[in-house]
Amino acid sequence: MEKKDQLNIIFQKYLDQNCSPNEMQQLLDYFGLTQADDQSLEALIEEVLLNKDVVVADTETQLRLDAGFQHILARRAVKAKPALRLSLLYSKWAVAAMLFITVGVALFYFTKSDTPAVDVVAQHTFKPGTEKARLTLADGTVIDLEQAVNGKLNSNDGVAITKTADGKLIYDVKNMDDVNGPVSYNTLVTPRGGQYDVILPDGSVIWLNAASSLRFPTRFVGAERRVELSGEGYFEIKKNAKQPFVVVSGGQQVTVLGTHFNINAYHENNVIKTTLLEGAVKVSKGTKSYLLAPGQEASLDNLNDSFSIAKNVDVAVAVAWKNGRFSFDAANIKEVMQQIARWYDVDVLYKGDFSNVELTGEIPRGADASRVLNLLKGTKQVDFIINGRSITVIPYK
Repeated sequence: MEKKDQLNIIFQKYLDQNCSPNEMQQLLDYFGLTQADDQSLEALIEEVLLNKDVVVADTETQLRLDAGFQHILARRAVKAKPALRLSLLYSKWAVAAMLFITVGVALFYFTKSDTPAVDVVAQHTFKPGTEKARLTLADGTVIDLEQAVNGKLNSNDGVAITKTADGKLIYDVKNMDDVNGPVSYNTLVTPRGGQYDVILPDGSVIWLNAASSLRFPTRFVGAERRVELSGEGYFEIKKNAKQPFVVVSGGQQVTVLGTHFNINAYHENNVIKTTLLEGAVKVSKGTKSYLLAPGQEASLDNLNDSFSIAKNVDVAVAVAWKNGRFSFDAANIKEVMQQIARWYDVDVLYKGDFSNVELTGEIPRGADASRVLNLLKGTKQVDFIINGRSITVIPYK
């Protein structure tokens, strides 16, 4: 029998709670291998983890998984060199290893470690964000999209606005060729803890991240299709060489004919990042302009009014939010906590020096904030004090 088949059988026996001590040891021994070794079990576990029908049946099992995962992360942190980048959160092999810690081992580390694996953080539940937003029409009418019924929301001047059951806003113009039709502007605003998708009159699709806004016309007339973004949005633009699509954000202008790209323009960051996945875009401010190719990212520093262009970036990190994940690549703790604050609608304070903390990894945005915070704490780099909806980040002791 091949090794992969043996591992498949043992893994299934573990899920059925019918794993012998010897089989359990085989699994634990397997995860003593390096990341470059055989990936067959990792692939199997990833398939199970990504299956939305697989749930944790009880609290005891969940505590066991969390405790085991934190032990794995702590063991890796000890082996790593100080002040170097840490690979944590949801690296695939660590998640898999978490699954195979036995009850005895988990309870040992849960009760014998310097700090409990599940502590006061777990007592505070902050639910993840959902599809919610407010739509402001040209006449000032405000529609709460979370509360609005599915179906047609408004119809005026030949433009129908519809809300779908899966959290999309659709604009349908009866006569796209009517260049003399009235043009009015709508604004879509997502709160902290919300996101929403909109299909514009030309068929372009925009995903709006939490704490963001998009101002756009109800029909596109004239020489260009112009919208205004604050916060973060992912764009899939319909091609139209005669009418370029223009995104204005924080003084920056992005011009496209038809392409896929992400813009991160939260005002508190002072830097606007434009990441290109497909096609080509021109990024400009004033007299400065740059043409991006797929895999490139332009960063506009509004403090000194300068551009920098990065090549061969991991575009998956930039659009992870749109695909339901947090993704960090050598991110500092403030970058990480900014995303958490927006998605879980919490306030974050800092007390201490975190200049040597860098985080790399992924975690689903559907997880409760307590899970995310406990995983971060498991690195033994940071800890948290929670008061209401306020989280204070402190050094781990």
